[in-house]
Amino acid sequence: MGLVPADSARRAARSAITRLCAGGLPPLELLQQVAERVRAAVPYVSAGWQLTDPATLLGTSGFAVDVDPATHLQLIENELTGADFIPFTLVARSPAAALTLSATTGGQLDRSARYRTINATNGWGDELRAVFRSGGAAWGQVCLARAAGEPAFGPDDTAFLTAVCGEIGDGLRSALLLDSACSAAPGRAPGLVVLQDDGSVEAVSDDAVHWLAELPDEGLELPPVVYEVARRARSLADTGRPGLPARARVRVPSQHWLVLHGTRLRPVASRQPTTAVVVEQAHRAELVPLIVAAHELTPREREITEMLVRGLSTAEIAATLWLSPYTVRDHVKAVFGKLGVRSRPELTAMLFHEHYAAGAQRAAATPSRAASGDGHRPEPIDSGDVGRRQAARFRDAIRAP
Repeated sequence: MGLVPADSARRAARSAITRLCAGGLPPLELLQQVAERVRAAVPYVSAGWQLTDPATLLGTSGFAVDVDPATHLQLIENELTGADFIPFTLVARSPAAALTLSATTGGQLDRSARYRTINATNGWGDELRAVFRSGGAAWGQVCLARAAGEPAFGPDDTAFLTAVCGEIGDGLRSALLLDSACSAAPGRAPGLVVLQDDGSVEAVSDDAVHWLAELPDEGLELPPVVYEVARRARSLADTGRPGLPARARVRVPSQHWLVLHGTRLRPVASRQPTTAVVVEQAHRAELVPLIVAAHELTPREREITEMLVRGLSTAEIAATLWLSPYTVRDHVKAVFGKLGVRSRPELTAMLFHEHYAAGAQRAAATPSRAASGDGHRPEPIDSGDVGRRQAARFRDAIRAP
């Protein structure tokens, strides 16, 4: 494969990527199709393509190109220590959408621990990393690697990837936006995975096996997102410093969402410390930050959305935020337009539909005390209290990473 594609090849790849990103493909399929076109324009020997949780920047699903499982675990370990050049968390904050290892090390690749301990032993040279952003959030990321001895990624390579990053981000955001309204999976208990520090699996529950069955394992014992969440949890516990939480929301092929939470377990007696990852179905409130990010609500629009859910009137919102009622109405109109609703009840139903549905199912399945003939009347429902609880859930969800 030549390392300097013709301009015509790059134009064809750019055009194909534009069409793919507007084609409504599922997120992972879109990423796979894009990877083929990028390789025609920016040659590489190995790569890792990932979808990410925009709140925590953890990879949720993806695929590797010519990366063996053991090396994959090493890369996760390196990435989440945060002590090397151009980690994805840095690229996500950078004004540049794409960065190369050669440029950031001043051409001295061996300044990077990742290069010395992973790249060099696998026959890789320079890296080109990019984050796919849209609406101020990161929806995916990629690391491309050249073979050792081949020319480093040049300005034309970086420029091409930079040029398509926004389109890819828009495509992934749109795909996940469509999926955020999907139906819930049948109820099942949360699952548990316990990992040792070397990545080996100490225990896994049957429910965890069920939840994780739909995610690609990429040659590892478990899907990579499990290791990423566990490593983030271990890093937070080891350093004692605040950071992005050990949590990731993952879309699975059967069109529902999972959420994974990681926590460090205290060792008992002489046992070594371990890390637990809980895997469960994501509830609607846990998807609110994704919905908000996908619809590109501004900080002011988020504030107003919270107040709308709390039931505040236009005048009350205006007084609280020191805005005119006309300005509030303009913001409300923008929120409704972005979220595709026409009224406050529709807004609340959109954000909490899953809770309403679950509550209705429980009510239908549970006979009331009045119907049971025991002489007791059912307790009245405090609708105001319900509204306050919903508003609190929304406020916590929208402010949470």
